[in-house]
Amino acid sequence: MMQPSFQARPGPITREIKRTISLPEECRNIFITYSEDTAGEIIAFSKFLTDQGFDLAIDIFDNPIRRLAVTKWMDRYLNDKSVLIIVVISPKYKEDVEGDGDDEHGLHTKYIHNQIQNEFIQQGCLNFRLVPVLFPNATKRYVPNWLQNTRIYRWPQDTQDLLLRLFREERYIIPQRGGDLTLTVRPL
Repeated sequence: MMQPSFQARPGPITREIKRTISLPEECRNIFITYSEDTAGEIIAFSKFLTDQGFDLAIDIFDNPIRRLAVTKWMDRYLNDKSVLIIVVISPKYKEDVEGDGDDEHGLHTKYIHNQIQNEFIQQGCLNFRLVPVLFPNATKRYVPNWLQNTRIYRWPQDTQDLLLRLFREERYIIPQRGGDLTLTVRPL
C-alpha cells in the first residue's frame, strides 16, 4: 500500500508542507466508465491508479462470467455510495451517451451514464462521487451538460489534483481561526 506525500508549491509567501495521506480500504474502490476510443489509454491510467493503492472496477478486464450478468455487476458498484466513479470523457463517450448506443460497450456506457445522471439529480445536482476526467483526445465540449459545473480533471496534466480528489483531500489547508473579533462602536 503506497502512501503518497503531497507538497504545496513553494513560493515567497508559502511554506512547503508534506503530509502523508492514508485512506481506509473501503474508500479505495473506484469504478471507471469509459468508451472504446480510450480503451488503449485506460490500461496506463488504471495502472497508475492501482500503483497508488486504489482497487478498480473496469469492464476492459471483462471475463465470461461477468458478461452473463453485466448489469448486476455494474449496479453493485453504482449503488455502493463509497465507490468513486471516474467518468472518462472522450468524443466517443459523448456519442455513446447521447446516441443510440450502436454496440454492446456503448449500451453499457449509456446505461451507466443514465444511472449516474439520475443519482446526480436525486442528490439535488450536488456531486459527491463523480470524477470527470478529460483524456488527451477530448475537450470540455464532450462533457455532458449536467456535469459541466463540477471540477473536471485533465489526464495526465492534473495528476496531483486528481489524486487529491480520489484521496478526498483538499489542496490547500484552511488556516485555523484566530480568537474572537472585538469591535468598537463609537457614535458620531
